[in-house]
Amino acid sequence: MSDQTSDEQRVAVITGSASGIGLALATAALERGMRVVITSRSGEKLARAREQLSVADDRIVDVVADLRDAAQVERLVATVESRFGRIDLWINNAAGLFFAHAQDITPNGWRAIIDATLNAPFLCCRAVFPVLQRQAAGCILNISSVAAYRPHPGAAHYAAAKAGLNSLTETLGAEWAPYGIRVVGVALGPVLTEASRFHDPVLRAAAEREQPTGRIPTADEVADVILALGDIMSPSFTGETVRVDGGFRSVLSSPLDS
Repeated sequence: MSDQTSDEQRVAVITGSASGIGLALATAALERGMRVVITSRSGEKLARAREQLSVADDRIVDVVADLRDAAQVERLVATVESRFGRIDLWINNAAGLFFAHAQDITPNGWRAIIDATLNAPFLCCRAVFPVLQRQAAGCILNISSVAAYRPHPGAAHYAAAKAGLNSLTETLGAEWAPYGIRVVGVALGPVLTEASRFHDPVLRAAAEREQPTGRIPTADEVADVILALGDIMSPSFTGETVRVDGGFRSVLSSPLDS
């Protein structure tokens, strides 16, 4: 099965898509004519997202799944295959984050972020591999963060998880290239979403002063960039994590000190 398919035929699975960047990705993919699968642990949030997207039932599927559970991930993949018969783009967007000084992060708190932000994407990659292998085509796109490259005081667990995700992207890109599978990452800087802390005018002003562009992009803007990267069909474009951060390269500020 070739990667050279029309948007109307392509199927995108987007994790953590009940809100924020994930919902913006689902919206943008549907606008391109793609068929889309949205997921969340919360059935209530997923139902609201499904209503907001408001498209024909033959173009969208919503699946409640806890991606930290391998069995639920396997069921998700099986549901998508049963409904659409293929998967072209799998976007690992779901993640977890709370801010705390490293010495205050409990073992359970550490595990919670690693599970949601690193272990869950691995389980998804592992589960979708057989489908992409049979197709000899497809792209896995891991949503990372600039925190993987620079100190992020107040988010040691999250930064470590995203650094691990970047490494996973590199390794899977190399391991799975012979099967025609591309694995790509996108490391985002600050993004303005409905739940973002940057709605606080003081925090937003401070963050925008740090941005060479002078502004924080919206979820819709970064969604367009992410999908464009997923559209690059060259077999050579794999194992890479691309920074989408407005050129910002300094130490990330800690919201705990603001």
